[in-house]
Amino acid sequence: MGGFKNEKNNVLFENGSIKLIIAHLVCCSRKMKEACVNAGEMLDNHEDKITNRLVENHLNINSLFFHFEPQTQEKFNTKTGLFEGRCDIKVFSMDIFREPKAYFLIESKRIDGSTHLNNEYVKNGVSRFVINSPKYSSYYKQSIMFAYVVQAIDISENAEKIEAIQKAFLIGVDIGDFSVLQTNSDFAEYSCDYSSSAIEKIELRHLFFDFSDVVNKS
Repeated sequence: MGGFKNEKNNVLFENGSIKLIIAHLVCCSRKMKEACVNAGEMLDNHEDKITNRLVENHLNINSLFFHFEPQTQEKFNTKTGLFEGRCDIKVFSMDIFREPKAYFLIESKRIDGSTHLNNEYVKNGVSRFVINSPKYSSYYKQSIMFAYVVQAIDISENAEKIEAIQKAFLIGVDIGDFSVLQTNSDFAEYSCDYSSSAIEKIELRHLFFDFSDVVNKS
């Protein structure tokens, strides 16, 4: 999947890629839920364990255009010799062969309707893409926040709460409204724009997927 020399054309081209990634995430999440039901197994209520299982058993199977890499280091600091961030999933396309920074990032967070996890979603999730000197890159000016909904909640109502939290917490960032892209019985997808002098303008896709039926409540 080659890119274009013109950056604007590249962004337009890759807009189709993020749609494919979202569709693949939804499809594989459904397959993981189905596998749990068929095997009589439950997922641990643990962000990394859900992510690793999704990547290892589903995301890289029959994925024609992308490779999904879990738990990747981000933003190397040449002064300290350390990486400043660790993103949950890095998504490579063929563009990685022409440009090492040409990838998408997915940051995953659990959501249960509580104020605590909603705050975590923003303060240790969204903020990593948009704060001054962000910890995560957005080469294509698009990235994904993937919410594992681990309790049966009203997703749209909870999305409104997260929208309010980020506007209160992300000082110095111009934040748009959540725009509904698609909803279904088991997921919802929103788009939101963020801009500042540090990041210029990026779009985050917010995908909320309902895993509550197959997650241990303890």
